[in-house]
Amino acid sequence: MKYIFFTLFVFFSSGLFSQTGGETLFAFLNTPTSAKQIALGGVTLTSRDDVSQTLWNPSSVNPKMDNDVSLNYVNYISGINVGSFSYAKAIDPKYGVAFLGIQYFNYGDFERTEATGPTVLGSFTARDVSFNFGYGYHFESVSIGASIKYVSSIIDTYTSTALLYDIGITYIDPLKPFLMSLVLRNSGSQLTSYINHEELIRNNVILSVEYRLEHVPIKIYGAIDELNNWEISTSNPSRSVTDLDNTVKEESINDFQNALRHLSLGAELWPKRLISVRLGYNHRKSQEYQLNEIRTKAGLSYGFGFNTKHLRFDYAFAKFQEGAKYSTFGLTVHL
Repeated sequence: MKYIFFTLFVFFSSGLFSQTGGETLFAFLNTPTSAKQIALGGVTLTSRDDVSQTLWNPSSVNPKMDNDVSLNYVNYISGINVGSFSYAKAIDPKYGVAFLGIQYFNYGDFERTEATGPTVLGSFTARDVSFNFGYGYHFESVSIGASIKYVSSIIDTYTSTALLYDIGITYIDPLKPFLMSLVLRNSGSQLTSYINHEELIRNNVILSVEYRLEHVPIKIYGAIDELNNWEISTSNPSRSVTDLDNTVKEESINDFQNALRHLSLGAELWPKRLISVRLGYNHRKSQEYQLNEIRTKAGLSYGFGFNTKHLRFDYAFAKFQEGAKYSTFGLTVHL
């Protein structure tokens, strides 16, 4: 228990006073690339059979991931290409497991125009990339892990970099099929800025749980994110109301509705079989991307996994709205 209390102290002393609301630099780090994670709602952190999970939770790494290599590709919206690479290597039962990973966003080519007119002067590119290296160790019923990440973002000739770290702790119940993870993500500081102006990098404390039903082949997942950034609600413009005086009244969000927006849920049918089926729900996405009078099914995600002795193939489908949907493909090889 002393390890748990120590980790909790580190988490909340690092993240309790972070700013809330608004946009944050390097937001791509909060976009999952694991097909399994996306299918389960996007915030689950307890998957101990998915080496891609180490990009979000360093304490998920364990000896069973030894020599696992994972590649994920996201055919994201607006032609944006997203992907990740992960690899884990068990050093020794006494010394734990090391892992490394790469996550990238390629936004494609953009036209460079004059500031005062539509004249095209050429083109430029934009991309984000993160290089992760971490380590995890398991003792008794607790796993701990930490990782550092070098982050680089380029827009045309402008560059911003940062050095960040993640810390995670996972509790594995020795008597029941129950897991719980607590993770501090993206804490650190900016090294270089775009235009000599330091920008906000908002860290994120996430609590995630997993439970396997005893008599039914189903795993239930749940997560509460942004524990240290509680006021996350943004009114949905499509839910604004205009009265007879043409006064626009924005959507009102109370404390209970704000609390629900931290929640995501997932379920996995036949998790240990050759083929598993997954379903997820993210309440924040559901509310922020919903349209009046139209069922967009925003916030819902689903997918499947095909698992053999030497490899696993994962697929996930999710969408923001009807014109903004994307598929994710993942391949894990057990070397």
